[in-house]
Amino acid sequence: MPYKKKVMFISFDAIAVSGITVEAAKLACYLNNKGFESFIDLGYDIKIDKGNFAKPYSCYEKSIFDKHFKLVRINDIHLLKNYTPEFIDKVNNSLIKCTTKINLIEKNKLLEQIDIVANELSEIIFKIWNKLQITHLVIENGTLPENIIYTKALYKSIEKYGSQKNLACFVLWRDHDLMWNSETLSKKYGQEPWHYAIKPIKSKYIKYVTLNNSLAKKLKDWSKQDINIDVMRNTYLFNNNNHDRINIRDRFNITKNDFLIARTTRIIPEKKLERDIYLVKKLNDLYTKNNKSCSIYLIIAGDEKENSDYSHYLRKYIKELELENFIRFSGPLQHDFIENENNKPTIQDLYYSSDMVSFLTSYDYDSYGNPIGEAISHNRCYISTSYEYYHEVYGQHGFKTELMNISPKEDGLPDDDFIQRVYNLINDQNKTAALVKHNFNIGKNLLSNQVINKIFNI
Repeated sequence: MPYKKKVMFISFDAIAVSGITVEAAKLACYLNNKGFESFIDLGYDIKIDKGNFAKPYSCYEKSIFDKHFKLVRINDIHLLKNYTPEFIDKVNNSLIKCTTKINLIEKNKLLEQIDIVANELSEIIFKIWNKLQITHLVIENGTLPENIIYTKALYKSIEKYGSQKNLACFVLWRDHDLMWNSETLSKKYGQEPWHYAIKPIKSKYIKYVTLNNSLAKKLKDWSKQDINIDVMRNTYLFNNNNHDRINIRDRFNITKNDFLIARTTRIIPEKKLERDIYLVKKLNDLYTKNNKSCSIYLIIAGDEKENSDYSHYLRKYIKELELENFIRFSGPLQHDFIENENNKPTIQDLYYSSDMVSFLTSYDYDSYGNPIGEAISHNRCYISTSYEYYHEVYGQHGFKTELMNISPKEDGLPDDDFIQRVYNLINDQNKTAALVKHNFNIGKNLLSNQVINKIFNI
């Protein structure tokens, strides 16, 4: 029997569908086509704030990932002494956020407990890799201190597994978010210098990558290690394949003459969806003022159940602005490479049906901005805020659009200037077409998936 390459993805995101799991699925799809077999642990027992700790995988998760992954996890992890949400939360509050004050004796005792649990956990992790005959690992967001017990255990397992199997570099450690670029205003991960977060180690078994040069430089400086950290951007398909696309407009009674804005997102406060709603209100007011016969519509694609309070707020806001006829919630949509049902609309169908893609996110939440790259690869115009990493990821490379200028202190609703600029762009087809062509030509060279070959050497 020929040697089978097997790759396990371990996500620290603890949610089924997110930018991180989408990127994992893209990479798995590519590797599977090269002869790999892919597994994924969604991290339900790693990150506790998503409420999925010890929650069994359901038909929902299996249906999402069945195309590309076998779902795996440590089934009895919760039986480990002290490996509980309460203990993990105590560690986070005492050592990372520092919201719980403890004295030196208590701190040393807590650190001893962490080492004990991490050692036990690393043995279990090693056994699972050994049982599945894993040949490669992809660690998604492992440095972010969501659970330093698990991160510490992973490093121990990697060194032992690599040594016993006599492996060369077999781990891709990909940090999408880090403490200094994720929810900095809320100080979710405390403040520098993060003494007890687990720093990258110099290891012949691990290749570290981040999404941009700024993150790579700061991660290396913080680690105080002589390690190479490469940049591996999120990637997109630039094949212009619109064959057999579903026109979502028909399902929402939106005519071909109306202008459709798409917002593909998690429905959480950090994504600032009230901005899109307010923008649609103001744009339609301008259409009425200027006697336009068509209207502006917005389709929001995301899971309203993730944060029901915020979803309820948005629905109420839409009603207050009398926009019920102009804003649609499609529910969560999957990507083509994930969705299994042939007649079910996908994110690609929404992009195909839309005229513009919006990414009016908050200043400090997103470190990349996948919907922008997706818009570019689908030949669609996009609008965005000047969120903290926009210039690093897109702006400096020459991508062009109308930006809503924001800052840590100015992160509210769109102002009249931005609204007018978007209105002008919508009504200038020549400018829109030129922007789309300009961005597509840059994107197909910068954001295509050719860079993956360099990481896996295949």
